[in-house]
Amino acid sequence: MLLNYYRDGQDSIAWHNDNETVMGSHPVIASVSFGQVRGFDIRRKTDHAEKYTLRLEHGSLLLMKGDLQTKWDHRIAKSTRPMGPRVNLTFRKIIGT
Repeated sequence: MLLNYYRDGQDSIAWHNDNETVMGSHPVIASVSFGQVRGFDIRRKTDHAEKYTLRLEHGSLLLMKGDLQTKWDHRIAKSTRPMGPRVNLTFRKIIGT
């Protein structure tokens, strides 16, 4: 499990994917959010114009699986709006090293 603490709208995580080999070729990652609603952006690696935003509400569960890590990047963007704190827990299965 990883814990990320976002103090306000200035805390963010840049575009990335979670394709570490220790999680296998198609990892399943469960992400639980608490606190401030934030946008979860995803964009296709081969066409950055194809992108979507999901609202991660307090208590929401997001499952990332299938080709998400191999074909898409994701982020939590900075915001100029006043925002309260948010805690995000991500659960990952490590299958080997």
